[in-house]
Amino acid sequence: MLKISKEDQPVVEVFNGVVRHTLACGKDVLMARFEYKKGSKVPSHKHSYEQVTTILEGKQKIIIDSGNKREEIIVQSEDSYIVPANFEHEQISLEDSVTIDAWSLAP
Repeated sequence: MLKISKEDQPVVEVFNGVVRHTLACGKDVLMARFEYKKGSKVPSHKHSYEQVTTILEGKQKIIIDSGNKREEIIVQSEDSYIVPANFEHEQISLEDSVTIDAWSLAP
């Protein structure tokens, strides 16, 4: 077991108005807290692993594209969503928002 103190958690502005606090990164799982300013965007991207997100505060528009279907959803406080591996997705923060995100890094 390994304890990770708040002081040991890296904090990075990954996009304009989007700050990531890495909470923990194990061999197969990464967990982070994100803070978004209203109007901030995470551009369309994809990765080879699944992503699970829970909205703690605020409201966001999520756009997910499987290649066959493009879907837009609005998520807000206490909502969660899942992005399957290799699906294009982007986020637009409709309000100041806070999320917890987890990624399964295992193949």
